[in-house]
Order: sequence, then structure tokens, then C-alpha cells
Amino acid sequence: MQALHSHRRLKPFDQKQATLTAPLSVGAKFRWIAAALAMLLLLTSTGFGVWGPADARLAEARFTLQNRVPTGDIVFVDIDARSLLEVGQWPWPRSIHARLLDRLMDLGAYEVAFDIDFSTRSSPAEDQALADSLERAGGYAYLAAFRQLDAGGREVWNIPIPDFAAHADLALVNVDSIEGGLLWALPARARDRDIPSIAARFSPGSPLPAEIRIDYSIDLTRIPRISAVDLLSGNVDTDLIRDRQVVIGASALELHDLFLVPRYGIIPGPVVQIAAAETLKLGRSLQWPGFWPTLLVGALLLAISALLPRIALVRISASIAAISIGAEIAAFALLEAYGLTLSIMPIHLAGVAVLVIRLLEERAIRRRQLTQHRARLAYLANHDVRTGAMSHAAWLDEVDHRLETQLVWIFLLRIRRLDQVAAALGFQTVEAAVSQLFERLHALSPSPIGRMESDIFAVALDQPLVPSQIETILSRLEQPYEVDGHRIIVELRWGASDAETAATGLNQARMALAVATHRAERGAHYDPAFDADLKYRQSIDLALRSAVARSEFSLVFQPQVDMETRLTIGVEALLRWTSPEHGAVSPAVFVPLAEENGTIVEIGAWVAHEACRLAVANNWPGRLSVNVSPLQFTQDDVVAMIASALLQSGFPPNRLDIEVTESLLAQGGAIVETLEKLRDLGASIAIDDFGTGYSSLNYLSSLPLDKLKIDQSFVRQLANPRNASIVETIVSLGRRLGLVVVVEGVETEAQFDLLAALGCHIAQGYLFGRPGALPAVEQPLNQQLAPPLETPVLLDGTRG
Repeated sequence: MQALHSHRRLKPFDQKQATLTAPLSVGAKFRWIAAALAMLLLLTSTGFGVWGPADARLAEARFTLQNRVPTGDIVFVDIDARSLLEVGQWPWPRSIHARLLDRLMDLGAYEVAFDIDFSTRSSPAEDQALADSLERAGGYAYLAAFRQLDAGGREVWNIPIPDFAAHADLALVNVDSIEGGLLWALPARARDRDIPSIAARFSPGSPLPAEIRIDYSIDLTRIPRISAVDLLSGNVDTDLIRDRQVVIGASALELHDLFLVPRYGIIPGPVVQIAAAETLKLGRSLQWPGFWPTLLVGALLLAISALLPRIALVRISASIAAISIGAEIAAFALLEAYGLTLSIMPIHLAGVAVLVIRLLEERAIRRRQLTQHRARLAYLANHDVRTGAMSHAAWLDEVDHRLETQLVWIFLLRIRRLDQVAAALGFQTVEAAVSQLFERLHALSPSPIGRMESDIFAVALDQPLVPSQIETILSRLEQPYEVDGHRIIVELRWGASDAETAATGLNQARMALAVATHRAERGAHYDPAFDADLKYRQSIDLALRSAVARSEFSLVFQPQVDMETRLTIGVEALLRWTSPEHGAVSPAVFVPLAEENGTIVEIGAWVAHEACRLAVANNWPGRLSVNVSPLQFTQDDVVAMIASALLQSGFPPNRLDIEVTESLLAQGGAIVETLEKLRDLGASIAIDDFGTGYSSLNYLSSLPLDKLKIDQSFVRQLANPRNASIVETIVSLGRRLGLVVVVEGVETEAQFDLLAALGCHIAQGYLFGRPGALPAVEQPLNQQLAPPLETPVLLDGTRG
């Protein structure tokens, strides 16, 4: 992109800085008020964990400087990616774990702990093989036990099956203490059961605190590590095993047993257990008194600074620097000598606050306030305060001014799905991401850029962009955004137009953007034919308002097939509209319009009633899926509507699936209550088109859900290894959360075979028939309509 002419963008106005540098009464009163406010801010921000990440970085530096050597008594037998590849399956047959244990015992291992889930049965022969091996170990093997939450949110215990527990003691492997996103400590034993942790098992004579706060100054890179496949093949130095304690666990990324810890970043769960055990062995279980001691020191520092008269900034700066350095030296010494970890950030922040207060005291003059006030008014009159983009009116004036001497090409960009991101992460996070996007856009072109709406930017160029240039711009702007630890993905659509006047060109670009949106296209140049398209949409909009009353809608049904038996077990009701004026209208056209004008509430109610009525009238014995729009949840009593459809038709509620979208789930609150009431009726809840919205593992694991439907866009591109990996991840996630996984858009046998191998339960698509009348069902009503599910996801990330 090229600039129309030199255009200087003002920096966004900083309200905080303007307030702090306003004229204040210079003297002790100001210093006391400012010190009190600084302390209040320090307490509040510390309480909300704002400074946790920074404090963690300082702690990591102390750990790195001490760098302790581990005892060497503990060896990690690693189920790594190479081991998984050579064995060729997961979970491994129990006989392989038996071979690992036998090999370790033969090599003289002192004790062996499995950080692996053995709470479910395998085949009798495989279970017996491991039970025999545990018996041969003679009580020197420990098996993992851990708490987890079931689908209802209740805490349950995963305990090895009795065949194994009879020959081995239990060892707790839960990881419960996460602070600021980092793992700092492990429970020494279960709080409600007498189950010691692996660390406690390996250090029976050591003093055992309630919680083992790990000393990350221990060099975990020096923990002896042996690949499981090397142990199985006998390619191991005997001296590395003899008289050692051994932890067997997984580091392979695909097994997801990984944690974020200070100093080392992401490490496997078994290494965390070893770190806790080494901490006990070295007598280094750390103590953390919280933030209060250093908060008190910070308060004392602020109070002393308020008592002192005005002092030269150089002297104040030197004193604060000396205090900060002294605090860090003291923290290092206490960690080294007594294992005491101090959070020093409050002292550093108090020192910074003292400097700021002194600086403000020196600079609090009316002229500066007046200058800032004028700058603020000038800025707000012409710019968006959050991003620095030109305001709507200022941008139009700028473009009209340029049109006096040259041509202007208007390029409009819309950021899609901001509402979904805002619902999941909050408005401030969204605005931060939008500000980053504007910075990228401005770096690509210094041309005048205006923020027309919260999700629309307009750029005025002196010549049109060719398709390759547009794709380059979109590709750079759609690179992920990092905001406060969140990774935000955006998707853009564009519209473009020549400009006779700024207002006309902007309206035409908006029309092109609207056409691209409704056609689900990347973007569009304005075409006069778009006016006819707009009139058509307006005509469709009017016709929709009376379509239900005139009985213009109908339903078709698409089969859903059990992927294990290939029997039809359910259908999804799909809406069709044949208008006397417009003929057959695509759902892709009229459904978005119905959601815009609110008629989707009436149409959705008709769909639910008619689908249930047809199912009963045709003696349909299988499952029935109906879609419910997010707008119905906010503008209608969905529970009453579904109850009415079931009551009037007599259709069994336990065979009804309610399909909702991801954007609805992210709203939480009343939506959760509504979904729970629908499930109380007996209906099941499914996420439709999963993977196309803003997904959050938080709501996915906590909401009342039963099914997960993978969007057909992923199926079309299964040949792409990345898409296949995404599908595999979604399937694994669904199964581990106890959800039935349905895949849409299956059109070929090759797709069916691959999806079946990935573990999908139910398939839907043209391979089994196009939407039409209710199909015949080949299985009785009382037969199970979905494959059995795997064990739900575990609290500590491990799996059997």
C-alpha cells in the first residue's frame, strides 16, 4: 500500500499520565495522599495477581543462579515420542508395562513408581501379565492414584484396579497448586485419604509438609533419563539403574502430560514428580509467606518517602536502586540458606511509586495540565482513543480533501467474530487485540486509516490493490495476536470501492463488504449490481416475516450413521423455504436474515414443533436433532418452546438432540441454566459446527454438553495433514470429556474410514444420502445409539 501523502498519526492519549501530571499542591499533604493511593493500588494489583508473572521471572533468576545438582538417586524412564512410534499404539498393552517393571527389577532398581493410569481394565491376559509383574516386584512398585472431576463436576478418585492394588502401594500424582499459570508445588499426600505422593514414597524419612513447594534451583536437566524403548530392548547401562529409584511416565507431546513451571518452561508431569522428590531428598521444601512481608516493607518505604522533604531526583533514584538491589540480595540469601521464597515485586513497585510521586511533585504545574487538556480535546476530536485510528468524521474530511486533487480507492476491513472473543475473554482483551491489528495495518500503509465501527477499519489509497497485494495484507493481519497470555486468531473480510465523494465511496465499500459477508466470500469490489442484490435481500426480508403463517417452510432430514455398525440411528432436521415470489431460497441466504430481523424465533419454534410432529407421525424410532439459534435463547423461552413441541407431538425427550453454536456457549450465565433445564427435560445438548467459532476449554469442560459435532469444513480438507491433526485433536478432546463425537460432511468412503480410525462415533453426509424424507431405521429403539466413551479428562492431564 502507498500513502496518499505524508500523514502523521497522533499517539493515543494517555488518560492516566494526564491525571498524574496535573497540577497538585506541592508538599507533605500531596506526598501522603499520593503514597496512600500508591499503596492502595499496590495492594489491589497484588491481590489480583497482576505482578505474579513478573515476580515469577525474578524467582526464576534466583533459581538459575543457585543451580543445585540433584542427588542422582532417581531415574526417569521416559515414554517419549520414539517409544510411542516403535510400539505403535497407545495405551500400551499392560504386558509392555510388565516388561518395563521386570527389566528394572532385574537390573537392580530399588523402587519403581508408575505415573500412569491403571484404573480401567484391559484384556484379562494383559491385566494378569502386569499383576504378575507387580507381585514379582515384591512391594517395591507404586501405582498412580489421583483425583479428577466427572462430567457432573463431582470429585472422584482414579485408583488402580484391585488386581494391581493387591501387589503395589498407591502414590498420589495430583498436581493442584497452580499460581499465575505456573506449577509451584505438589500435595505431599491426599487430603482426604492416606495416600502419600511419589515424593513422599521415595523419601520416607524426610520431614513431610502438607505441600511440597518445589525448589527449581535443582538442575532438572541432570536427572538421568532413559527412553522406554531402550529399556525394553536392553540398550541400558546397568549402573544407571542399580539401587536407583525409578519413575515411569510420559513426555510425548501427544499424551498431553505437560506442565508450565518456573525456570524450565514446559516439562512432563513425571519430571514434576521427580523434582518434588529431589526437593525432599535435598531438604529443600521451600516456604512462601505470601506477599504480606514485602507489602509491609513497601508500605514502610512509601511512608518514609512521604515524611522526607523534597530531595533531588538523582538521590532518590540512587536510594531506590540500592533498596531494590538489597532486597534481591536478601531474597537470594534467604532462599539459599533457609529455603524461604520472598515475593520482592511489592518492594520494587513501591520504589517505582516513590520515584513517580517525586517526579509528579516536581512537574505538577498548570501549564502542563493546560497543554495536556488541549492535546486531549484535539485528539478525541479526530481519533479513536483506544487505537489511535482517525475518527469517522475526521477520516471522511481527510478523504474529501484528497479527492480535490487526486483519485481515492477505499479499502474497508471487517474483523469477524469479535463478539465471540469478547464473550470469552472480555472487552479489554478484544480492544488490545484490535489495537495491535491497527498497528500492523498502519505499518503496512501510512495512508489515512479510520475506525468506522468497533470491528471495521477504512483505508484511503491512491490506487487499487491487486489480489496478491490484498492477500499479503490479510495474511499479515491474520497472524495470531498475543494479549495477556491469550492467543487470539482473527478472520478478516474486505470491501472496496472507488470514491467520487468520501461518503459515497464509503457506502459503496460497505455494500461490497456486506455482499462478501452474505456470500461467505473473502471480499468484494463494489459493483452496481450490488444495488439489485440489496433490493433482493430486502424483498427476502419482507417475505420472511409472513412465511410461517403462509406455510411456506418444509423440513428434510439427513441421516446420522453409527460409524461402527453403519446403521442409521438418527436424523438432523433441516429447514427449506419455497417462496411463491422467489422460489427455493437457500438457507445460507434466509437464515442470517431471519436472525437479523428476529423472525428466527418464530421459525425456530415451528421447526422444533414440526420436526417432532413428523417424527411421531412417521413412527420414527431413532434420534432427532434440531438446531436452535442463539437469538432464540435471548429473545424467547427456549425451555418452554421445546417442552411444548414434545408435549404436543408426544415425541420422547430422551431421543431429542438440541444443537447450539459455540458463540452461545461462551456467554455462560443464564445460558448454562437454560441448557441444564433442557437436559432436565430429557433432551441432549450438542455443539454444532465445532471448530469454526471461538472455542474455550473452560466452557467446554464445565457446561452441560452431550455431543460435539465437527464442522464439515475440516472433513473436506482431511488430505491436509494439519487439518487431519486438528480433527484428531477434537475427537480426542471430545472422547476424553465424555462427549459423543459427530462428524458432518462425510462424502467418500476414504473420509469415512479415516474418521472411523480417529475414533468418531457418528457420521453424517452425502455418503449416506442427501436430505429428504425420514429414512428407515435398522436397529431397535432399546439399542445403544452411540459407541461407549473413553475415560474423561483427568485433573492432572495424564491418561491411561
